[in-house]
Order: sequence, then C-alpha cells, then structure tokens
Amino acid sequence: MSRAAIRWEPVKIAVIVAAHNEEAHLGQQLDALRSQAHDGDWEVIVVDNRSTDGTAAIVEAAAQEWSALRLVAAPEHGDKSHALNVGVAATDAHAFVFTDADDVVMPGWVSAAAAALAAHPMVTGPLELDSLNPPSLAESRGRSVEAPDASFEDLFPTVRGTNFAMTRAAWERLGDLPLGTYPVDDLDLSLRAHRAGIVIHGVAEMRVRYRYRSETSALWRQGFAYGRGRARIVRDLVDRGEPRPGRVAGWKSWVNLVVTVPKLARSATRPSWVWNAANRLGQLRGSVEQRLLYL
Repeated sequence: MSRAAIRWEPVKIAVIVAAHNEEAHLGQQLDALRSQAHDGDWEVIVVDNRSTDGTAAIVEAAAQEWSALRLVAAPEHGDKSHALNVGVAATDAHAFVFTDADDVVMPGWVSAAAAALAAHPMVTGPLELDSLNPPSLAESRGRSVEAPDASFEDLFPTVRGTNFAMTRAAWERLGDLPLGTYPVDDLDLSLRAHRAGIVIHGVAEMRVRYRYRSETSALWRQGFAYGRGRARIVRDLVDRGEPRPGRVAGWKSWVNLVVTVPKLARSATRPSWVWNAANRLGQLRGSVEQRLLYL
C-alpha cells in the first residue's frame, strides 16, 4: 500500500496497564492518562496482578470520576504476561496500547499510538529518562532508549515493554504472551513478531517517562534477571539456526567493569556499575544454563 493510500482514522484503543503493588506511583500514571487528548473512543484497563497494597483501591477511587477507567483482577499467576493477557481478554478494542504502572505517559501519547496503528500493526516509542530519575540513574545505561526505534543486538527490531502498541489482528496472529518470559517478555514478543513478518514501527511522538529502579538491590536483581533472560533469547536463535550475537560481544562492558572499580566510591558512578555488573553476571549465568557462550 502506498503512503498516499493510508487512511488515518481514529482507532478504538484500550490502554492496558499491568500493576503489582504500585500504590506509590500509579496515581501519577493515571493522572497522565486522564489528561490525554484523543478524539477517538478509548479506555484504560488497569490489571491488578496479585497486589497486596492499595493498588486496587486507587483505581477504584479514580474510576468513580472517570468512566473510561476499569479495574480487572488477574490473581491466577504472578506474571506480567498473564496480566496483559487478561487485560486484552477483557476488552473488545480494535487495538491495544501497553505501559507500566510506575512510568508516566507524556502528552499526545494515546493519539500518537492511535494514528500510527492506523498504518502499522505494531509500534513502539522512545523513553524519556530525566523527569523521573536523578542524573546518575538517568545516565547509567546510556541514551539509546530515547530513540524511537530499538533492536536486539541489531538482529531484529524490538518494542519497549513500557511503551508499545499493536492491533488486535497482530495480537491474534501472535497469540497470547507466554508466561515466564519476564523481564525479556518484550524481546520474546518482538522476536515472534519478526518471525511472523510483522514490522515494528518507531513513533517519535509516542513518549513515556521511564522510571529506573533506585534501590541498589532492586537495580541488581533487575539487571541480573535481564541479562539471564537475554541468554534465553540467544538460545532460541541458536536452536532455530538464526543469526545470533557474537559470543563475546559484550567484552567492552567487562573491561569497563574492571576499569571503573576505583570509581565506585563516587555515588554518580555506582548505578551504572551495578547495572552493568548485574547484566554481565546474569548473561554468564544464562550462558551456563542455556549451554552457550554469550558474554
């Protein structure tokens, strides 16, 4: 189809937000969503995934004044993919836009997603780092997430898990999200889309303020799990005989860890070092588990 033939029409949208114990940040996200200006028909579904705090109460209170907001429970599995599956099953929307409870969508986010989905089956957008993070955290992982497009080791395009959208047709073609893939559920979905020939389109106007983990222990756990999960993605590529990342593609990161050890006393250096170390050791652990070399 030529670009001139594309019909830019409003799409019925369901914004789906998986939430687990997010009472500290969810209100900020709901305020940002409610302030969105979009002419089309849309709703917001917050999926409570086994929360034990006031997450559900926050949504219920907000829904009293906002008819487009709904609370759905997903207690069967403590798994983000399960929560998103439940959210999709709870709506008859033509398309779905996904974000996280602890992040904050930026003005124009819903309308940008809707316009893009009128021409593309699957879209993603950039993350803004400075609003919700102190400078040391904002700089800790580089700035690549601020670009509209993303990829896994330059092998296939990827969505960003807190900022992506897809049509119902694309969702049904790929099927429900498999359980147990977090925190690389977005990479798993993107790889399945790539294999199905579904092109992921980057949308610069579809922006989300992204919140990093601030506690060192939480930062370490997330980084380790992410590195370990990436090794599972590589195992999948190897098993199918597809192009894979280099076996020691991350050697510069290992060198950087050693070089920056003397600087750990400086608080500005610590988040970057912790994230990098957790990622590298996670990939090492994953390499052992998956019986491959991916450092």
